[in-house]
Amino acid sequence: MSSVFLLLALTALTYQIISLICLVRFFRTPLPPGAASGPGVTVFKPLKGREPFTRECLASFLAQDYRPLQVLFGVADPADPVLPLLQELQSAFPGVQADILLCPEVRALNPKVSTLLQLEPRAQYDLYVLADADVKVGPDFLSRAVAALADPGVGLVTCPYRPGPPVSLGARLEALTITADFMPSVAAAYFTEGVRFALGATMVLSRRTLAEIGGLAALADYLADDYQLGRRVAEAGLQVRLLPYVVETLAPEISFTSYLAHQLRWARTIRVCRPLSYLAFGITHALMYSAAFLLTSGLTPLALTLLAATLTLRGAAAWLSALTLQAEIPPVSFLLLPLKDFLSFGLWLASFLGHRVTWRDRRFRLTPDGKLAPE
Repeated sequence: MSSVFLLLALTALTYQIISLICLVRFFRTPLPPGAASGPGVTVFKPLKGREPFTRECLASFLAQDYRPLQVLFGVADPADPVLPLLQELQSAFPGVQADILLCPEVRALNPKVSTLLQLEPRAQYDLYVLADADVKVGPDFLSRAVAALADPGVGLVTCPYRPGPPVSLGARLEALTITADFMPSVAAAYFTEGVRFALGATMVLSRRTLAEIGGLAALADYLADDYQLGRRVAEAGLQVRLLPYVVETLAPEISFTSYLAHQLRWARTIRVCRPLSYLAFGITHALMYSAAFLLTSGLTPLALTLLAATLTLRGAAAWLSALTLQAEIPPVSFLLLPLKDFLSFGLWLASFLGHRVTWRDRRFRLTPDGKLAPE
C-alpha cells in the first residue's frame, strides 16, 4: 500500500509543478489594447444585501474609462439595505447611466438568474457584462474585455480572479484555495484541454450569442450558471476566451463554516458538471498522499524527505501563485496551507456522499445534470 501512496504523491507533485508553470505562462500572454469607446455595454449587477466592500466593488464598474455604458442594479427586496447605497452611487457618478430596478418575481430557482431575467428587458446595449456583486475591476476592464470579444470566433470573455485581503479564518482558507488550487487548475485546463466554461466573477458576451444558446432562461434552474453559460457557448462553436486580466473578489470575513459550505457546494457542483475531470482531481492532493506514505512506510527517511519536499513545494507554489495573481495574502496565512490541503481532500471525499447543497440559506438537491431541485 505504501508504494501506491508514493506513486500518488509523486503524481500529485508533478501536477502541482505543471499547473504552476501553466499559470505563470498564461500571464505572459499580452492583453489586447483597449479603446475608450466602442459598442455599447450593459453591465448586470444582481444584488442582495450590503457588505463593507460593496461600495468599492460597485463603484469600480461605474468608474470605467469606456463609453457608452449602462449599469443595471437589480434588487429583489424593496427593503434591501443596499438600495440607499445605489442611490448614492447614482449621484456620485452622474456621467454613467445607472438604473436601479426592483426584481421581486421568482423566475428561476437560481436567484441570480431570476434577477437577471428581470433586468434583461431594460438592457439598452448589445454587449452584456454579467458580474458578481463582490467583484472589483480596474478602470480599463471594459475596454480590454470588449477588445477581446471583438476577435473573430470569440463568443464569451471571462477573467481569472484573485482574493482580496482576507481577515477571518474562513477568508484566509478561501484565499489559499483560490490561489494555490483553483487558478492554477484553470490555467492547466487552458493549455491542456481548452476553456469550455466561464468564471462567474465576470462574463462578457453579446445579446445575440446569449440568444443563440437559449438565453438566460436556459440557465434558470442550474446552480453553476457560469459553467453552463460557458459550456453552451463552446458547444455553439464559439471560443470561450480566458483573458489574462485579473479581477478581485472581496469577501474578507467569511466564517469557517461558510467556507466549508461554499467549498462543499462547489465540489458537488463540479462533480456533476465535469465528473471525469473531478474524479481525476483526486490525484492532485499531494500532501494527503505524502502523509499517507509516511504513515504506511514506517517513518522511513524517504517518506520524511518526501513529506518535507511536499510541504516546501506547496508553500512555494502557493506563494508564487499569489504573487502572479498579485493577491494580498498576509504571509502568516500560508501557515494554514496544510490545514487547507487536508480539508480539501476531506471535502473531495464528502462530495461523493450526497447530492444536497445549501445556498443562500436554502437547501437544494442537485440533479445528475446539475440542476437545482427544492428540498
